Amino acid sequence: MLRETVLRCVPLLLLALAGVPGAATAQGPAPKKAPAAPATPAAAPAPFVGCPSLANLRLLLRTNRGDPAAVAALLADERADHVGCALIGRERVQALADHVELGGASYDCLSLQGTGICHWTLAGTVAPAPDRTRAADRPRR
Repeated sequence: MLRETVLRCVPLLLLALAGVPGAATAQGPAPKKAPAAPATPAAAPAPFVGCPSLANLRLLLRTNRGDPAAVAALLADERADHVGCALIGRERVQALADHVELGGASYDCLSLQGTGICHWTLAGTVAPAPDRTRAADRPRR
């Protein structure tokens, strides 16, 4: 009777030990991993698609099935028709100039350094950097 009970429990014990790493081996604990290499500094943020005309941005998105990555790839090709749109570095963004919702999608028009014309992009693609000069001019309380 005792032998039958032990024989029934052995397979269960083996299954339990198989699920625990290192428990069924005679090698001892697993070797320690080498410490991870220090993280590299974050790469510069990727540029975004911007168009001076909201109609042209919508045209580009519609012809590329609404995929911003496909539009960016198209704009990277210098032989393609860009309809006035370009890839714009995020560091050029100064402020949010306008926002509109049209056809179920939201768009932002961003003021850029070096131009007086805002450029349209999908809403939420990029946020203007906080203005540090104004914060530095404010007196502390």
